[in-house]
Amino acid sequence: MKVVVENTVCLNTGDAAILLAIRHILKSIAGDDVQFFVFDSQPEVAARLYPKKDYPDLEFHKLLSESLFRYNHGGGIKGRLKSIYNWAVLRALRRFAQNGAASSFFLNQSDRRGLDAYASADLVVTTGGTYLVENYDLEKRLNQFRVDAILGKDPIFFTQSLGPFKKSYNRRELGPIFDRSPLILLRDERSRNHMLDLVKDPGKCHVVADAVFALADTDRIKKHLDSAPTPTGRVAISVRHWSFVSDGEDGMRRYLDSIREIATILVRDHAKEVTFVSTCQGVPEYAHDDAKTARAIVAELDPEIAKHVSVDASFHTPDQLMALVKGCDFVVATRMHMMIMSLCVGTPVLPIAYEFKTKEVANHIGVADLLLDIDTVTPPEAAEKLGRFAGNLDLYRRASLQAVLEQHASAMSAAKPLSPLIADRSPNVARHVGKHGEQSLARLRNGKHQGHGETVV
Repeated sequence: MKVVVENTVCLNTGDAAILLAIRHILKSIAGDDVQFFVFDSQPEVAARLYPKKDYPDLEFHKLLSESLFRYNHGGGIKGRLKSIYNWAVLRALRRFAQNGAASSFFLNQSDRRGLDAYASADLVVTTGGTYLVENYDLEKRLNQFRVDAILGKDPIFFTQSLGPFKKSYNRRELGPIFDRSPLILLRDERSRNHMLDLVKDPGKCHVVADAVFALADTDRIKKHLDSAPTPTGRVAISVRHWSFVSDGEDGMRRYLDSIREIATILVRDHAKEVTFVSTCQGVPEYAHDDAKTARAIVAELDPEIAKHVSVDASFHTPDQLMALVKGCDFVVATRMHMMIMSLCVGTPVLPIAYEFKTKEVANHIGVADLLLDIDTVTPPEAAEKLGRFAGNLDLYRRASLQAVLEQHASAMSAAKPLSPLIADRSPNVARHVGKHGEQSLARLRNGKHQGHGETVV
């Protein structure tokens, strides 16, 4: 079976974890004989970080919406020329879809290989995440979905946090795209509500847990539920720069001061060794480097505190990052997938939300009362909630890890609506589901799906 996964940004370890979770869920349905064509913003770098020797079933390609189209923001002559050029690209793609011929002016050899991958794909998936929100310019995403439609490969939307869509242009363009999609998986009811007046068939919109919960080490989590692990004296903190924080620079300063207060209390009052580590770091080609924000925090710590605080600025794959946080008593996480990957290996988390997606996860895992909001957090609030979290760690661990088992089952339940779609597209998969899948599907219907224990990468 051949699967296209588009719109990935695998230089972000959280995004890569979503890809590997999609891979895990689809293989639970189709078996191991699946090849993934991954269409990424920076495929050469992604292929270096996730090499063939370790990931033989992943093949990276340049995202067609970025390689084919031009994005010159603003009006004037350049804006008009951009529109004309992009119209010509879409026309060339239609010719390619009809007869396999198109001008080499628009399609280079790499683009043609990418188009061939689409043509041979049994399934197209647009990756999970939070990229269909109006904080961002959606034109690149819309162009990718236009390419999908021309090629007759309307995508399945994997676990999304999306909307609300208030701009008339976005609503007009997205409505038909969502209508053509055979399945839309959403991470929360709020996102589903944003879809209700955009799709003709809301029944194909299913709320399931973030796909990364599918990677949960359920054996380890159950073990920690039976008996609390021995403290290690180590805590990890994930931070980020956030351009949309309220109060601008003053808001970021308040957030940084709050994290600095947390680090100070952890060292001074709890005798912890603190490591700053995150999902967006260690890749020079990537636009985001959370280690820069971490270093800015550490630079203003009291020297006696700073002796016990380090910044791990290296790149880590999802598997490596989860192995690292296994050795922590808990994690303070701003990046949501840092939070989820920590929970997946049984490490409790004190969350900091910068978008509503984190608030939704916090509600599900029993720490909503401790949630810190990047828009409003202050050092006194951070200190108070850290105190409650650390003082009742066993209680919060138990509540969170029990919820992770439920979130894992929810993430894996995506297999139920996916299975018939995949079987329809691939005879080999239909035979696999028929031979091996009935018991798994029965477990899913009964809500009793169990993981494999270890993460699959």
